[in-house]
Amino acid sequence: MSPLLKRATDQQQSEWNPVPEGLWRWIIGVPELKLSEKFGNYQVRFPLSLTAAEQARLETDHGKPPAGVQQSWRTAYFVGLSLGYVQRDGQYKSTKLIDFLAAALGHENTKKFRDWIAKGGGPPRPADKDDQQAELSCIESWLGWWENMEVYGSIRHEADSQQAGVVWARFAGPMPVGSLPGQKDPDYQALGRGKLRALIAESTDPGAASASSAPPTESAPPAERFTADGKQVVMAGAPIADGSAELPF
Repeated sequence: MSPLLKRATDQQQSEWNPVPEGLWRWIIGVPELKLSEKFGNYQVRFPLSLTAAEQARLETDHGKPPAGVQQSWRTAYFVGLSLGYVQRDGQYKSTKLIDFLAAALGHENTKKFRDWIAKGGGPPRPADKDDQQAELSCIESWLGWWENMEVYGSIRHEADSQQAGVVWARFAGPMPVGSLPGQKDPDYQALGRGKLRALIAESTDPGAASASSAPPTESAPPAERFTADGKQVVMAGAPIADGSAELPF
């Protein structure tokens, strides 16, 4: 039986085979906010791992690594913490963060998400807008909606500038599930649509996403909800002024 606590001389650094270059489908782990010492701003780190199907494809296409080498299924994607801005001509300027988040909601939901962000949507804000720690907590909680969502992205290899023989697998070019020809994946589009609805509900009413689904009593009428641009969100079956009974999407 091996010892529970190995001595430093017992430890040997593992050699890893990076994910091969090409386009792969990824599962998003728990997003992390990190303060960049180099740039002095906050960044978001998205841990990524290949889906089970992609792991099998990797072994089929590239074979297993040689003895003593372990195959890596993981990488990470770092982006700045920014929701973009509206230019003087009224056009919305996106960011790498929004491009990634939109892609992870599925092909059918990317435009709706971007439109919502362009109209001022985003994470819920704390009661005390000067409390930066509370704001960071709100942002981290909001980013948590993307845990276990999926996205396509390409890998390119880059040699480490300081460690000879070390190769990094760099993620780039996020693409939404359903954007590849013949692979619409309607189940994933429905998942993304539900996520987007919950995101908007939570951001306009922080308690909405966890509220009970039980019908309201006569003494407690349903709460009014609004989109980021101030339009009332009416639940299905509830008439509004023009006679419509549908959600915005």
